[in-house]
Amino acid sequence: MIFDSNLMVNLNSKNMKKVFFSLMLAATLAFGFTSCDKTTNESETHSQTFSLGETSYPVDNVMTIKNIQYNGSDVYNAIVLYTGKLIGNTGGECKGVTIIFKGDIIDGTYNLSSDENYFPKYVFANVSINDIINFNIWELADDEAYMATSGSFTLENTDGGYIITTSSIEVENTLDPSIVETSSVDYEGTSAIYTLASVQEGTLDNGEAVANVVTAGTTKYTIMFVEASIACFITDAGEMIGFTSTSSFAEGIPEGQYTNSNYPIILVDGLDLEHIKYATGGSISVAKEGNVYTIDITDATINGNTYNMHYVGTLPFFDLPL
Repeated sequence: MIFDSNLMVNLNSKNMKKVFFSLMLAATLAFGFTSCDKTTNESETHSQTFSLGETSYPVDNVMTIKNIQYNGSDVYNAIVLYTGKLIGNTGGECKGVTIIFKGDIIDGTYNLSSDENYFPKYVFANVSINDIINFNIWELADDEAYMATSGSFTLENTDGGYIITTSSIEVENTLDPSIVETSSVDYEGTSAIYTLASVQEGTLDNGEAVANVVTAGTTKYTIMFVEASIACFITDAGEMIGFTSTSSFAEGIPEGQYTNSNYPIILVDGLDLEHIKYATGGSISVAKEGNVYTIDITDATINGNTYNMHYVGTLPFFDLPL
Protein backbone atom coordinates (compact mmCIF):
# COMPACT_ATOMS: atom_id res chain seq x y z
CA MET A 1 0.00 0.00 0.00
CA ILE A 2 2.83 2.41 0.75
CA PHE A 3 6.37 1.38 -0.15
CA ASP A 4 7.72 -1.04 -2.74
CA SER A 5 11.37 -2.00 -2.24
CA ASN A 6 11.72 -2.48 -6.01
CA LEU A 7 10.64 1.12 -6.54
CA MET A 8 13.19 2.52 -4.11
CA VAL A 9 16.07 2.12 -6.56
CA ASN A 10 14.52 4.50 -9.06
CA LEU A 11 12.72 6.98 -6.83
CA ASN A 12 13.11 10.58 -7.97
CA SER A 13 12.17 13.56 -5.81
CA LYS A 14 8.57 13.62 -7.08
CA ASN A 15 8.14 9.92 -6.33
CA MET A 16 9.56 10.34 -2.83
CA LYS A 17 6.97 13.06 -2.17
CA LYS A 18 4.31 10.68 -3.41
CA VAL A 19 5.65 7.96 -1.09
CA PHE A 20 5.52 10.26 1.91
CA PHE A 21 2.06 11.60 1.27
CA SER A 22 0.77 8.10 0.53
CA LEU A 23 1.98 7.31 4.04
CA MET A 24 0.05 10.29 5.35
CA LEU A 25 -3.04 9.05 3.51
CA ALA A 26 -2.82 5.69 5.23
CA ALA A 27 -1.97 7.22 8.57
CA THR A 28 -4.89 9.60 8.48
CA LEU A 29 -7.30 6.89 7.44
CA ALA A 30 -6.04 4.75 10.29
CA PHE A 31 -6.99 7.23 12.99
CA GLY A 32 -9.87 8.93 11.19
CA PHE A 33 -12.45 6.87 13.12
CA THR A 34 -12.01 8.80 16.34
CA SER A 35 -13.39 12.13 17.44
CA CYS A 36 -10.41 13.39 19.44
CA ASP A 37 -6.63 13.26 19.46
CA LYS A 38 -4.18 11.88 21.98
CA THR A 39 -2.95 14.35 24.61
CA THR A 40 0.77 14.07 25.25
CA ASN A 41 2.59 14.20 28.58
CA GLU A 42 4.37 17.13 30.16
CA SER A 43 8.12 16.91 30.74
CA GLU A 44 10.50 18.75 33.03
CA THR A 45 13.52 17.97 30.85
CA HIS A 46 12.22 18.36 27.30
CA SER A 47 10.56 21.35 25.63
CA GLN A 48 7.83 19.25 23.91
CA THR A 49 8.35 21.13 20.66
CA PHE A 50 9.41 20.73 17.05
CA SER A 51 10.69 23.48 14.79
CA LEU A 52 11.29 24.71 11.29
CA GLY A 53 13.82 27.48 11.00
CA GLU A 54 13.26 30.04 13.76
CA THR A 55 9.66 28.94 14.38
CA SER A 56 8.88 26.49 17.17
CA TYR A 57 5.63 24.52 17.52
CA PRO A 58 4.20 22.65 20.53
CA VAL A 59 3.83 18.88 20.22
CA ASP A 60 0.13 18.59 21.00
CA ASN A 61 -0.37 15.02 19.78
CA VAL A 62 1.71 12.01 18.81
CA MET A 63 0.69 8.87 16.98
CA THR A 64 2.53 5.74 15.89
CA ILE A 65 1.44 4.08 12.65
CA LYS A 66 2.39 0.40 12.39
CA ASN A 67 2.25 -2.23 9.67
CA ILE A 68 2.54 0.08 6.66
CA GLN A 69 2.95 -2.23 3.65
CA TYR A 70 3.19 -2.32 -0.11
CA ASN A 71 1.89 -5.46 -1.81
CA GLY A 72 3.14 -7.64 1.04
CA SER A 73 6.69 -6.36 0.67
CA ASP A 74 8.70 -4.52 3.32
CA VAL A 75 6.91 -3.26 6.42
CA TYR A 76 7.30 0.35 7.49
CA ASN A 77 6.38 2.17 10.71
CA ALA A 78 6.09 5.88 11.43
CA ILE A 79 5.94 8.35 14.31
CA VAL A 80 3.94 11.53 13.70
CA LEU A 81 4.33 14.52 16.05
CA TYR A 82 2.01 17.45 15.32
CA THR A 83 0.54 20.63 16.68
CA GLY A 84 -3.21 21.19 16.95
CA LYS A 85 -5.94 18.69 16.04
CA LEU A 86 -6.44 16.94 12.73
CA ILE A 87 -9.84 15.49 13.56
CA GLY A 88 -12.96 16.17 15.57
CA ASN A 89 -15.14 19.27 15.63
CA THR A 90 -12.15 21.59 16.05
CA GLY A 91 -9.82 19.70 13.73
CA GLY A 92 -8.06 21.29 10.79
CA GLU A 93 -4.73 21.63 9.04
CA CYS A 94 -1.75 20.82 11.24
CA LYS A 95 1.99 21.20 11.01
CA GLY A 96 4.03 18.22 12.07
CA VAL A 97 7.12 16.06 11.83
CA THR A 98 6.85 12.49 10.55
CA ILE A 99 9.68 9.99 11.04
CA ILE A 100 9.38 6.95 8.77
CA PHE A 101 11.20 3.71 9.65
CA LYS A 102 11.82 0.76 7.37
CA GLY A 103 11.06 -2.03 9.81
CA ASP A 104 10.73 -1.76 13.56
CA ILE A 105 11.05 1.44 15.57
CA ILE A 106 14.24 0.65 17.51
CA ASP A 107 16.22 2.69 20.06
CA GLY A 108 19.29 4.41 18.71
CA THR A 109 20.88 7.46 17.15
CA TYR A 110 20.13 7.77 13.44
CA ASN A 111 21.98 9.87 10.89
CA LEU A 112 19.80 11.38 8.15
CA SER A 113 20.59 11.40 4.45
CA SER A 114 19.27 12.78 1.17
CA ASP A 115 19.73 9.32 -0.37
CA GLU A 116 16.26 8.28 -1.50
CA ASN A 117 16.87 4.67 -0.44
CA TYR A 118 18.00 5.61 3.08
CA PHE A 119 15.78 5.21 6.13
CA PRO A 120 14.63 6.57 8.54
CA LYS A 121 13.14 9.56 6.74
CA TYR A 122 12.39 12.80 8.61
CA VAL A 123 9.77 15.11 7.07
CA PHE A 124 8.19 18.42 8.13
CA ALA A 125 4.85 19.09 6.40
CA ASN A 126 1.35 20.52 6.59
CA VAL A 127 -1.51 18.07 6.47
CA SER A 128 -5.28 18.23 6.89
CA ILE A 129 -8.07 15.68 6.88
CA ASN A 130 -9.64 17.21 3.77
CA ASP A 131 -6.32 17.18 1.92
CA ILE A 132 -5.81 13.52 2.74
CA ILE A 133 -9.32 12.30 1.99
CA ASN A 134 -9.41 14.27 -1.29
CA PHE A 135 -5.93 13.05 -2.09
CA ASN A 136 -3.94 15.12 -4.57
CA ILE A 137 -0.16 14.91 -4.43
CA TRP A 138 0.38 18.32 -6.02
CA GLU A 139 -1.90 20.04 -3.54
CA LEU A 140 -0.28 18.29 -0.60
CA ALA A 141 3.35 18.73 -1.66
CA ASP A 142 3.20 22.48 -1.27
CA ASP A 143 6.01 24.90 -0.53
CA GLU A 144 5.84 24.14 3.20
CA ALA A 145 6.93 20.49 2.95
CA TYR A 146 10.54 19.72 3.85
CA MET A 147 12.62 16.50 3.95
CA ALA A 148 15.80 16.04 6.02
CA THR A 149 19.09 15.69 4.16
CA SER A 150 21.56 15.70 7.07
CA GLY A 151 21.82 15.75 10.86
CA SER A 152 20.63 13.10 13.30
CA PHE A 153 18.01 12.19 15.84
CA THR A 154 18.08 9.98 18.92
CA LEU A 155 15.14 7.79 19.82
CA GLU A 156 14.37 5.96 23.05
CA ASN A 157 11.25 3.82 23.43
CA THR A 158 9.57 4.33 26.80
CA ASP A 159 6.52 2.80 28.43
CA GLY A 160 3.83 3.81 25.96
CA GLY A 161 5.83 6.48 24.16
CA TYR A 162 9.20 7.93 23.23
CA ILE A 163 12.01 10.31 24.01
CA ILE A 164 13.10 11.99 20.77
CA THR A 165 15.86 14.57 20.42
CA THR A 166 17.66 15.90 17.36
CA SER A 167 20.99 17.40 16.35
CA SER A 168 21.82 19.73 13.44
CA ILE A 169 19.03 18.60 11.12
CA GLU A 170 18.83 20.34 7.75
CA VAL A 171 15.72 19.96 5.59
CA GLU A 172 15.10 20.70 1.91
CA ASN A 173 11.91 22.08 0.43
CA THR A 174 10.31 19.24 -1.56
CA LEU A 175 9.45 21.49 -4.51
CA ASP A 176 12.55 23.71 -4.47
CA PRO A 177 15.64 21.94 -3.03
CA SER A 178 17.53 25.24 -3.04
CA ILE A 179 15.40 26.27 -0.04
CA VAL A 180 17.09 24.80 3.03
CA GLU A 181 16.00 25.18 6.66
CA THR A 182 16.88 23.68 10.01
CA SER A 183 14.47 21.52 12.02
CA SER A 184 14.38 19.90 15.44
CA VAL A 185 12.32 17.79 17.84
CA ASP A 186 12.60 17.71 21.63
CA TYR A 187 9.92 15.39 23.02
CA GLU A 188 9.24 13.01 25.89
CA GLY A 189 5.81 11.45 26.29
CA THR A 190 3.19 8.99 25.18
CA SER A 191 1.90 8.04 21.75
CA ALA A 192 -1.37 6.71 20.42
CA ILE A 193 -0.68 3.52 18.46
CA TYR A 194 -2.59 2.48 15.34
CA THR A 195 -1.88 -0.76 13.50
CA LEU A 196 -2.94 -0.80 9.87
CA ALA A 197 -4.73 -3.83 8.49
CA SER A 198 -2.93 -6.32 6.28
CA VAL A 199 -5.19 -6.10 3.22
CA GLN A 200 -5.10 -9.05 0.83
CA GLU A 201 -8.16 -8.06 -1.22
CA GLY A 202 -10.64 -5.26 -0.87
CA THR A 203 -13.11 -3.45 -3.12
CA LEU A 204 -16.23 -1.34 -2.72
CA ASP A 205 -18.66 -1.06 -5.64
CA ASN A 206 -21.28 1.68 -5.33
CA GLY A 207 -22.97 0.84 -8.61
CA GLU A 208 -21.10 3.56 -10.47
CA ALA A 209 -17.44 3.03 -9.58
CA VAL A 210 -15.20 0.55 -7.78
CA ALA A 211 -12.74 1.77 -5.13
CA ASN A 212 -10.00 -0.15 -3.35
CA VAL A 213 -10.21 -0.80 0.38
CA VAL A 214 -6.89 0.50 1.76
CA THR A 215 -7.31 -0.26 5.46
CA ALA A 216 -9.85 -1.70 7.86
CA GLY A 217 -10.42 -2.36 11.52
CA THR A 218 -12.86 -2.42 14.38
CA THR A 219 -13.39 0.24 17.00
CA LYS A 220 -16.02 1.66 19.32
CA TYR A 221 -18.05 4.81 18.97
CA THR A 222 -20.95 6.48 20.75
CA ILE A 223 -23.99 6.79 18.50
CA MET A 224 -26.94 8.71 19.98
CA PHE A 225 -25.59 8.20 23.52
CA VAL A 226 -25.20 4.43 23.02
CA GLU A 227 -21.72 2.92 22.81
CA ALA A 228 -21.44 0.70 19.75
CA SER A 229 -18.78 -1.35 18.00
CA ILE A 230 -18.05 -0.60 14.36
CA ALA A 231 -16.32 -2.69 11.71
CA CYS A 232 -14.81 -0.16 9.29
CA PHE A 233 -13.58 -0.59 5.72
CA ILE A 234 -12.01 2.53 4.22
CA THR A 235 -11.36 3.13 0.54
CA ASP A 236 -8.81 5.19 -1.34
CA ALA A 237 -11.74 7.37 -2.45
CA GLY A 238 -12.34 8.48 1.14
CA GLU A 239 -15.49 6.44 1.78
CA MET A 240 -16.00 4.24 4.81
CA ILE A 241 -18.52 1.42 4.73
CA GLY A 242 -19.08 -0.81 7.73
CA PHE A 243 -21.55 -2.23 10.18
CA THR A 244 -22.33 -1.68 13.83
CA SER A 245 -23.23 -3.77 16.85
CA THR A 246 -24.10 -3.11 20.47
CA SER A 247 -21.84 -6.09 21.30
CA SER A 248 -18.09 -5.57 21.47
CA PHE A 249 -15.86 -6.42 18.51
CA ALA A 250 -12.72 -6.17 20.66
CA GLU A 251 -12.31 -9.96 20.59
CA GLY A 252 -13.28 -10.23 16.94
CA ILE A 253 -16.44 -10.53 14.82
CA PRO A 254 -18.36 -13.81 15.07
CA GLU A 255 -18.48 -15.84 11.88
CA GLY A 256 -21.85 -16.19 10.21
CA GLN A 257 -24.50 -14.73 7.93
CA TYR A 258 -26.21 -11.54 9.05
CA THR A 259 -28.82 -9.10 7.81
CA ASN A 260 -28.98 -5.34 8.13
CA SER A 261 -31.27 -5.82 11.13
CA ASN A 262 -28.57 -7.85 12.93
CA TYR A 263 -25.67 -5.52 12.17
CA PRO A 264 -26.88 -2.15 10.78
CA ILE A 265 -24.82 -1.22 7.72
CA ILE A 266 -23.48 2.35 7.55
CA LEU A 267 -21.71 4.57 5.04
CA VAL A 268 -19.60 7.61 5.88
CA ASP A 269 -18.28 10.05 3.28
CA GLY A 270 -15.02 11.72 4.19
CA LEU A 271 -14.86 9.83 7.51
CA ASP A 272 -17.37 12.31 8.92
CA LEU A 273 -19.02 10.34 11.72
CA GLU A 274 -21.34 13.25 12.44
CA HIS A 275 -23.20 12.46 9.20
CA ILE A 276 -23.67 8.69 9.04
CA LYS A 277 -25.87 7.21 6.29
CA TYR A 278 -27.77 4.03 7.20
CA ALA A 279 -28.67 1.22 4.83
CA THR A 280 -32.28 0.14 4.39
CA GLY A 281 -31.31 -3.37 3.29
CA GLY A 282 -28.40 -5.67 2.66
CA SER A 283 -26.62 -8.70 4.09
CA ILE A 284 -23.24 -9.46 5.65
CA SER A 285 -21.13 -12.62 5.46
CA VAL A 286 -18.24 -13.14 7.92
CA ALA A 287 -15.69 -15.96 7.74
CA LYS A 288 -12.32 -16.24 9.44
CA GLU A 289 -9.16 -18.32 9.11
CA GLY A 290 -6.56 -17.54 11.73
CA ASN A 291 -6.54 -13.75 12.01
CA VAL A 292 -7.63 -13.21 8.38
CA TYR A 293 -11.27 -12.36 7.72
CA THR A 294 -13.28 -12.72 4.55
CA ILE A 295 -16.19 -10.27 4.77
CA ASP A 296 -18.78 -9.45 2.14
CA ILE A 297 -21.44 -6.76 2.32
CA THR A 298 -24.04 -7.50 -0.35
CA ASP A 299 -26.80 -5.34 -1.84
CA ALA A 300 -26.73 -2.63 0.82
CA THR A 301 -29.21 0.05 -0.25
CA ILE A 302 -28.04 3.50 0.86
CA ASN A 303 -29.57 6.74 -0.44
CA GLY A 304 -30.86 4.97 -3.52
CA ASN A 305 -27.53 3.37 -4.43
CA THR A 306 -26.60 -0.29 -4.04
CA TYR A 307 -23.26 -1.03 -2.39
CA ASN A 308 -21.29 -4.28 -2.52
CA MET A 309 -18.04 -4.79 -0.64
CA HIS A 310 -15.56 -7.68 -0.62
CA TYR A 311 -12.70 -7.75 1.88
CA VAL A 312 -9.98 -10.25 2.78
CA GLY A 313 -7.50 -9.23 5.47
CA THR A 314 -6.95 -8.56 9.14
CA LEU A 315 -9.18 -6.39 11.33
CA PRO A 316 -7.08 -4.80 14.08
CA PHE A 317 -9.01 -3.33 17.01
CA PHE A 318 -8.37 0.35 17.70
CA ASP A 319 -9.03 1.18 21.35
CA LEU A 320 -9.46 4.85 20.59
CA PRO A 321 -9.89 7.68 23.09
CA LEU A 322 -13.51 8.88 22.94
